[in-house]
Amino acid sequence: MTGTRVTASVEFVRSDLCLQFDVPDVPFVALTGPNGAGKTSALRCLAGLEEAAHVTWSDGEPKSRGYLPQRVMLYPAMSLADNIASSMRFAGLDKASISERTAELLDLVDIAALARRRPHEVSGGQRQRAGLARAIAATPALLLLDEPFSAIDVDSRARVRARIIEHIAESGARCVMATHDPNDLAAADAVSILLP
Repeated sequence: MTGTRVTASVEFVRSDLCLQFDVPDVPFVALTGPNGAGKTSALRCLAGLEEAAHVTWSDGEPKSRGYLPQRVMLYPAMSLADNIASSMRFAGLDKASISERTAELLDLVDIAALARRRPHEVSGGQRQRAGLARAIAATPALLLLDEPFSAIDVDSRARVRARIIEHIAESGARCVMATHDPNDLAAADAVSILLP
């Protein structure tokens, strides 16, 4: 699948932080840097969540964005499957497509056996996987991920990372990921280092 072109220049200033960076036109960009350098703020700017940010999209603003914050927030009264399906319902997909895609994504992130459980009934890593699946469920043009594998156990992390990166590449989406993990950085097409 041909990817969506996503290039942007971002300027953001607040009392304790000044960010200025470009997002190159490659499928997978990793943002790294020390704590407090602005990685999360950079993602929030690209997600449209920072009013003070000035983002210039070279090829027009992406039609859809998926965002996974560092602290995953799932709907507590919904099962993991329903949490994943929620983004597709908001995007207007039909029930059959939602059901099929939800099952695929549960398998993709290795939590199919937990589909009916609610967030408080699973581990932090399992919640992070459900949040990751929800972020990619509606096939956004731009995917913004903040430390998306940090809560996943070491044994599962490499497998889930490889599957997610392959899935994103096949979908044609562009991904910007904030991370400290050397394995995430090695998998990226470009690395942007933010300094305080």
